[in-house]
Amino acid sequence: MLPRSSKKGFTLIEVLIYIVLFSILMGGGFVVAHQLIDNSRKLSTKDTTQEEGNFVMQKFDWALTGVDPTTTPTISGSGCSTQTLSVTKTDTTISPVVIRSNIISGVNYIEVQKRGGAFYPITTANVLLTCLKFSSIAGPPAGITATATINGIDFKTTKYIRK
Repeated sequence: MLPRSSKKGFTLIEVLIYIVLFSILMGGGFVVAHQLIDNSRKLSTKDTTQEEGNFVMQKFDWALTGVDPTTTPTISGSGCSTQTLSVTKTDTTISPVVIRSNIISGVNYIEVQKRGGAFYPITTANVLLTCLKFSSIAGPPAGITATATINGIDFKTTKYIRK
């Protein structure tokens, strides 16, 4: 009769193989988790940019709605960062409306002024405004095109002045 072996457990080679397999699985898990977190951050930034851009375009639409057709909107300055738009609206409680870009604490904001009051920012420090540009359309019908470049994405709206 042969002696029975009483040794139970794993050999050193088996333990090393299990450690290597576990390390490969953990490494893959860390890579996937990092990609998920990074993509979530990128998507959040893109959503913030889209929301800011849409809000700015809605403000431009508001400013250019109800413009007094007997007056001409005034565009002053040149280039992307120094242009200012001034419009006279038929609603005298908020007229005139001025839209401009302004640097506050190193951040470029789009600001709106109603009826000669204080300027209020309509963008936040969450996005980077690199260009705010206005151009007039001779018509008929006459109009204004407003373009804002936010985080490298161009947002554009055109509003025609109805007589």
